[in-house]
Amino acid sequence: MINQKDLMRKLNQVVLIEGFQKLSMGKLAAAVGISRASLYLYFKNKDEVVQAVVERHLGFIAEHPVPQQFSPATFLPIWLASLQLMGTTTERFMADLRTHYPEHFQAVSEAQQDYFAQLETYITQGQAQKVLMDVYPADFVIFQAQTLIQGILTRVQHRQLAVDQAGRYVEATLHLQLVSLLAANSQARLDVKQVAGLEAAVLRKFRETYALIL
Repeated sequence: MINQKDLMRKLNQVVLIEGFQKLSMGKLAAAVGISRASLYLYFKNKDEVVQAVVERHLGFIAEHPVPQQFSPATFLPIWLASLQLMGTTTERFMADLRTHYPEHFQAVSEAQQDYFAQLETYITQGQAQKVLMDVYPADFVIFQAQTLIQGILTRVQHRQLAVDQAGRYVEATLHLQLVSLLAANSQARLDVKQVAGLEAAVLRKFRETYALIL
């Protein structure tokens, strides 16, 4: 029996890395380790696979809303969730959406823009409360994090970075971001261990994605 949740997770990771334009249903099935016939039990065609991937992405955003008001208690899980979101789209994936599924592309783009606009406000509030460092503006903080995460993923896509090394770099990026964002007094007050489980889950998802490069 195929676990549908695991199947969707693997399909999402394959499409993220490879895009979908060049992948047939047979190649998608092979990439996630099932037969072509089994894949057709869950999806009638590739259009349904793409729609499911997009819905999964939008669902993640809906399930991890940015609070309207900043508080130290919500910062660590929100920031880790935002870093995870930064790794859930690639240029290849978005280019395929833009060309072949413009409505899906618009939905994903608008959802991301809204999310990161809210995140920028949230970080600005944290800086005003002196919980977060205010050396750099919030939009640059987000830009830097996106550049780091997307840079790692892109290098893996181009076979310029080994999977194990990419995993170490992602872990270092998570730690670097936390250290560079938190004001000195906040680092002492916030219990970073409270998100150890979430951080481990984020790292696991990144490594699973890298491992599925075809």
